[in-house]
Amino acid sequence: MELCACKDVRHKSIEECVFAPYLPANKPEKYATLCKEFDISKLAKHLMGIEPSLRHLYFHAEAHLRDPVMGITGLILHLQRQVQDLKAELKIAKRDYMMILEENHRHQHLMIRSPL
Repeated sequence: MELCACKDVRHKSIEECVFAPYLPANKPEKYATLCKEFDISKLAKHLMGIEPSLRHLYFHAEAHLRDPVMGITGLILHLQRQVQDLKAELKIAKRDYMMILEENHRHQHLMIRSPL
């Protein structure tokens, strides 16, 4: 099994490390992000009891480092704006598609009615 990135949190075996499934040795930036945002030894003790998803904590920590004021809320608001923008673009694309279909239908109808 690959070693965990949290080499300074000492465990007798890799199976004992609560971070091992989430912090592989080839992703040290994830561990560094958690260390910047949280007390890693307290986090390890906390995880021993409940073992929540570290991915959520990593995203929370990363968002807070990028935007200390809004944190994860800022990311959520940004994603909600993107969804709204994409919905508006989709509505426009559907309208344009319907206009093209109507134009093609009118053109075909005129071709059928007009004598050669």
